[in-house]
Amino acid sequence: MKSIFLTLMMAFNAGVGAQDLIPYNAGKKWGYAAPGGKLVLSPRYDYAEPFSEGLALVRLGANYGFIDKKGGKKIPPKYQSAGSFSEGCAPVKLRGSWGCVDKAGKTTVPFEYEELLPFREGAAPARKSGRWGLLLRDAREFRGGIYEEIYPASEGLARVKVNGKYGYIDLSGREVLPPVYAEAFPFSGGFASARLGDKYGFIDRATLAFKEKPYIGLGPYSGGLAHAQSLEAEGLCGYVDAEGNVAVPFNYAMCASFDEGLAPVLKDFKGGWGYIDKDGKVAVYFKYDQAAGFRGGLARVALKGRTFYIDAKGFEYRK
Repeated sequence: MKSIFLTLMMAFNAGVGAQDLIPYNAGKKWGYAAPGGKLVLSPRYDYAEPFSEGLALVRLGANYGFIDKKGGKKIPPKYQSAGSFSEGCAPVKLRGSWGCVDKAGKTTVPFEYEELLPFREGAAPARKSGRWGLLLRDAREFRGGIYEEIYPASEGLARVKVNGKYGYIDLSGREVLPPVYAEAFPFSGGFASARLGDKYGFIDRATLAFKEKPYIGLGPYSGGLAHAQSLEAEGLCGYVDAEGNVAVPFNYAMCASFDEGLAPVLKDFKGGWGYIDKDGKVAVYFKYDQAAGFRGGLARVALKGRTFYIDAKGFEYRK
């Protein structure tokens, strides 16, 4: 469970614009470079993430804090863990509990949660007394607290898990779709991928109806496409639209979701990960051991034990 939510946290920690500095891996230390690779902030951090809302999350030793674009410590590194800023608030962990701070370092959410994810659409998934609920930013109210899992809101709905099945609630906590799905993903562009029993398909946000499609292993719907597997393609994956039309042929060993027009794919198990566009054209060559989706023009990749960022042209921000 914990690894699931750490992964979700990382998915939020990359909201950079073209004008922002970019984390630069210099080996054992991290600094920041301008787009194109010119080093601006010398490598002094033990870990660094992209800027989000004007501040960047960094780690010095075992503690996390936030810096501005001049390298100033806007919020001193004193937290056990943290997530980047989203909607004016950053989740941080202090003395074993999670809360939120604003850009001045002032506590805006008390340190009383066992886990806390960044705010999205005015709500943040939070865990208290072993159960998950939604923390509402404006109302400053924790609702729910009855779920095994809860995921960030998307298009006004949050995915929840009850007794091993998934459903959706709105931001008031009202159940919109009962927990009957074996798998379910966030809504994007009016659709969400899901599995009902052994049937894969899409949920229509407008009607809340589930429509089966002739695929297996249907992944999250994002950027107008979802990765899927076809029984006829011997386990290979490709991409389909919400109507079930094949947009990118089933030619890949592994696929991940489209973000900002690009998707990480593994061409075959003998090679590495790269990125393709929605026409199936190679955008970044297949060579990485791991590859995450793009956020704000950057993607985090790993190669030969090193983690670093690349831009959409494949430029690597590392020494």
